[in-house]
Amino acid sequence: MAIGYGNAVVYNSVSEITGPTGWYKIRSFGKVLPLYIDQDYDGGGWILIFNNNRNTGGMNNLKWDDAMSEANYRWGGSGKDSANNVGRVHGNTTPDKFNCWIGLSHLSNLTGRKTAGYIEMVQFVSATKGAALSNTGIHQNRMTMRATGINATTGAWQGAGNGSTVAGSDGSSGFYSYMTAGHPLTTYDKDQDTNSGNCSSYYNNNPYWYTSCWSGNLFAGGGYQDCTYWTSSSSTYVREYGAVYVK
Repeated sequence: MAIGYGNAVVYNSVSEITGPTGWYKIRSFGKVLPLYIDQDYDGGGWILIFNNNRNTGGMNNLKWDDAMSEANYRWGGSGKDSANNVGRVHGNTTPDKFNCWIGLSHLSNLTGRKTAGYIEMVQFVSATKGAALSNTGIHQNRMTMRATGINATTGAWQGAGNGSTVAGSDGSSGFYSYMTAGHPLTTYDKDQDTNSGNCSSYYNNNPYWYTSCWSGNLFAGGGYQDCTYWTSSSSTYVREYGAVYVK
């Protein structure tokens, strides 16, 4: 069973956790973050930082400050609840029931356990909503990658690279290509893309590392399918579910 969010135990590090896949509270930079952790894939200790179930609104209306510093969850479909549902995810909630975005400023503090000094990542997409990281047989595409950190001013990934496609025939994800290019993060309340307007506002107010405007959007929406795209914006790459885990 998942560990309930109301559980009294607060861990100082993911490395202290010995229980099963589920919900745990981790202290990071003075905050207590409710995090979903996969204990079954590649030694365990993988933290879910982004996920999106199709036709649920992605992480629309997520503000810049929350995207950088909070654990953000949405559920119930587009237009129901705000993006920033900090501390309101219950222990038996599984990834098919929510979308999330974990504040980027916490990632370096939460990771480095697989490879010292790196944020190691796994990204995958599946035709099954809420697909487990460990259930690799139902991943349509999967790749591994890493970064050294996040630029606190722009939200851009630093030192991104080491990408390796380990499942699927569609090559590297758009997310990975935008990571390695060092694009800044744009939210609906902070425009940092190269378009004359705010790309986030075009796509249901969803955050992403837009240029003018995107490839492989994790949340999409707007004039495109409300889902995760693996790469490009073609309907070929529409997926029911997408997730990124870090260690």
